[in-house]
Amino acid sequence: MSVEATPAARSRALLLPRLLATLISATIVGLGIMAIWTRHDYGRTTKLGGAEVMLDGSPAVAMGVCTVLFGLSPLALWFSGRRPAIAWMVLCFIAAGVAFYISLRL
Repeated sequence: MSVEATPAARSRALLLPRLLATLISATIVGLGIMAIWTRHDYGRTTKLGGAEVMLDGSPAVAMGVCTVLFGLSPLALWFSGRRPAIAWMVLCFIAAGVAFYISLRL
């Protein structure tokens, strides 16, 4: 017995992964915005369960922009077609790569 997958059924099946990807995206974008706002990019460390400043000033802002752009990539799950989703991912990764390159040069 073959069951055709209707667009409505596919949309319902992808609702939970889309919501989880949106939460992940919001978290990563929030970390990037925090790096831009505070002009400090915090690295993670296991020493005493804390965080240490990894970058300061302009490089931290550029790395924050990179983090925001990278964080927007999971939102590709919301596109209905495959080509727009792939284009969105490629655009986000290229823009994040450019921002990362700029953060290395500052």
